[in-house]
Amino acid sequence: MRKDGAFNKQCDYVPICEGDALLVRSIFDDPNGVIIFALDKEYRYISFTMSHMAVMKCLWNTDIEHGECMLDYIVSEADRARAKSNFDRALAGDSFIVREKYGNSFWEDRYLPIFGDDGSVEGLTVFVLNITQLVETEEKLRNEALEMERLKERELIFNSIGEGLYGVDLDGNCIFINGEALRILGYEEHEVIGKETHLLFHHHHEDGRVYERQDCIIHRSLAMNSKSDEVTWLFKKNGDKFPVRAIATPIKNNCKVTGVVIAFSDISANYEMEMKLKNANHVLKLLATTDPLTGIYNRRYFEETGALLIAESRRTGNELSAAMFDIDFFKKINDKYGHSVGDMVLVMVANTVTDHLRKNDTFARIGGEEFVILLPDTGLKKAAEVAERIRKSVEDAWLDYEGEKINCTVSIGVTCVSEGISNLDDLLRKADDRQYAAKRLGRNRTVTSD
Repeated sequence: MRKDGAFNKQCDYVPICEGDALLVRSIFDDPNGVIIFALDKEYRYISFTMSHMAVMKCLWNTDIEHGECMLDYIVSEADRARAKSNFDRALAGDSFIVREKYGNSFWEDRYLPIFGDDGSVEGLTVFVLNITQLVETEEKLRNEALEMERLKERELIFNSIGEGLYGVDLDGNCIFINGEALRILGYEEHEVIGKETHLLFHHHHEDGRVYERQDCIIHRSLAMNSKSDEVTWLFKKNGDKFPVRAIATPIKNNCKVTGVVIAFSDISANYEMEMKLKNANHVLKLLATTDPLTGIYNRRYFEETGALLIAESRRTGNELSAAMFDIDFFKKINDKYGHSVGDMVLVMVANTVTDHLRKNDTFARIGGEEFVILLPDTGLKKAAEVAERIRKSVEDAWLDYEGEKINCTVSIGVTCVSEGISNLDDLLRKADDRQYAAKRLGRNRTVTSD
């Protein structure tokens, strides 16, 4: 949320899933993975993947370092000027995609500005994907499609194409298929000729839904009497599915359409790369909204979501309560056992509390040992009951450390918007006051009044 109370619409939040931490580590430590790097407003490195470091070493024979200006590593003046222009565009708040060529390789660069809490641009992130194979495949398919339009004889078509190729009549039945298509699909020629190809190897979507005949690229090309070009899924004889780039071109005889010829290319490698990039985007969103130690939401996400819930409560009149707590005498735990054990206690408390919450409750760590919960559609009395269950569960929980049972308690302050509260700051301030009242009254208790 910005200082003026508005929200950064560029932010998008996603649910927390198991394994995201492993995915982050694999992306950033894989020297052959998706290339990602982030710069501040002075073009200095904030973060980068091993793959980016390897590419910079290959391109400019240099070892990059955090905090150094990326432009200083680029030897070519023209490349440096082009990079600076793209960086400045992202720093101006623009999100965009450019395709570039280095040597014999093609790259897709996705530029995204990094927004601060006040809505200002604090830096930029660049995702780089090697699309050489995709570009070559696109060009190859375009050239082959143009050539097929000029060919009339089946022998000439077969001799000019290097990808999967087959033709169908007006009913969708196969009239010819080349060796490459048979090899990829795992069929013999006699198993395909005369059969409806849509039912044979183009019958379902990736997610298992039935692929209706009228939606098929072949029948769409016949219906519109025009070329169709799309990414779709085919199924091999053994049931394995794989993504393809397919081009369907009507076959004409004396200006009359007699069938369709389809050229396709297996794009599994490119598809997997795209999925890896999507996963990287997903993890980066998680990193921006979650506490890395406990896995619950962080303060930034809490403040933005809390402001939305307050506004919704005022609009609808529905109740909204908050419970704020911290761990009693947490410093003593750190002093006696060390910060690593203190971290284990924080995780234990977070897990214990999570077991008592609903899906629409918002639970966040907003300080060292300080936590807060937002409970939508919950009045003060019900929120106090939830807080008491949480307090007792934390009191009963314990951590086994070198044969010693370590436990802790929490002091909780609870408040509700029905107590004349109109904004998130006031809600948290009153909950915080009651939390400290709980401590003054002896700790390990819940306070719901001033």
